[in-house]
Amino acid sequence: MPDVRLVTCAVLPAPDRDTHRLADALQRAGVTVEIADWRDTTVDWATARVTMLRSPWDYVQHLADFLGWTDHVATVSALWNPAGLVRWNTHKAYLLELGALGAPVVPMVMLTQGGAAAVDGIADAQGWNAFVVKPAVGVGAIGAGRFDVGDPAAQIHLDALLAGGDVIVSQYAEAIETDGEISIMLFDGDPTHAVRKRPAAGDYRIHERYGGDLEATPVSPSLVELAQRVWGGLPEPALYAR
Repeated sequence: MPDVRLVTCAVLPAPDRDTHRLADALQRAGVTVEIADWRDTTVDWATARVTMLRSPWDYVQHLADFLGWTDHVATVSALWNPAGLVRWNTHKAYLLELGALGAPVVPMVMLTQGGAAAVDGIADAQGWNAFVVKPAVGVGAIGAGRFDVGDPAAQIHLDALLAGGDVIVSQYAEAIETDGEISIMLFDGDPTHAVRKRPAAGDYRIHERYGGDLEATPVSPSLVELAQRVWGGLPEPALYAR
């Protein structure tokens, strides 16, 4: 019976270098660890005292099954983060809730599956010259598209995404191309470290699968305060957050 079971998936969209590092560190500290695919039906999830989500990235293609799995595991093991918080975090509508609490989020419009909307009309109403269209349930920029106002491909992309799920249309943040994106990691509410993620030259997507990279970076006290303020707006207690 492992003390901790780290949860991943069978096929990763990009290499996961950190799960094995975490497992090794825990084992050096005397913690027994197992790594398992959340879709592996041979695993008895009740046999681990703690179940920690690490990289189950294919949940996007199996959302209902994944949420059912988290609800089940939470009844037989200590699941972190909690099932309710995981459910809330799988749909990017959570950004609107954080924005309502005062967190600075990129301006966006949420569209529901099966609806119809003129994407240029949205951009004109918001005063955007460029925008991103992406699934509301997604990881690693999969399904995301960046467009300028007047590009007919934007409407085609939006219509295709709306046929399969909810969609976010957001203002394009040009600073991503030059400054990248800073991620601050918090554990039990305390910041531990931060990384700056940058896209490959000529791209806007920071994920490794598109050539993005990252490096450790210092952060200002104001950014730490912002991260902790966002943490305070979470609907349930969290073990970790980014």
